[in-house]
Amino acid sequence: MKTRGCTNYQNRVEMKKIVAVLLLLSFFFASCEKDDICDPSTVTTPRLKIQFFDKNNISLTRKTTNLKIVGDGMTVPSPLLNESGRETWNDSVVYLPLRVNQDATKFELILNFDEDPTTVEVTDLLEINYTRNDIYISRACGFKTSFNLFGNPLQNPFVLNNTPTATTGNWIKNIQVVQSQINDENEAHIKIFF
Repeated sequence: MKTRGCTNYQNRVEMKKIVAVLLLLSFFFASCEKDDICDPSTVTTPRLKIQFFDKNNISLTRKTTNLKIVGDGMTVPSPLLNESGRETWNDSVVYLPLRVNQDATKFELILNFDEDPTTVEVTDLLEINYTRNDIYISRACGFKTSFNLFGNPLQNPFVLNNTPTATTGNWIKNIQVVQSQINDENEAHIKIFF
């Protein structure tokens, strides 16, 4: 019987070792995280949504004609491509990416852009001023930035053709801020009348 008691004791010790190893392994695997992939439907940094309107009838939207948008010092392709991958926009809405590492972004807006030298192109330089707020989304998606056009009360939210007080440019006849908080792209943030 002494031999059997010793065997039971050895079995219990072995079982405790196995349980301890299994417990350690379960803690190890529980602490490991799966590889995160940012879901494409996750809302990330929104772009500035500009909607164009007819200067003579301010309630009617108006499509631009061969509008070429060139970002000043942007990391995105310059000129800015439209939703179809073309470099000119013929729509009543455009989306402009704002810089997340600076409080201003400049765009050159060229209306009637054409390779033909006889075509009359009209250009306005639009500077957008804002404050930024970085918001943590997740480890996979990182941060998104929201913007506030009236975040700095000492600065005009837009500067047209390097003149802070101008509201009329070469082809832009008026600019109106509709939504100063840029958290999403659901509604227009700025209206441009031409």
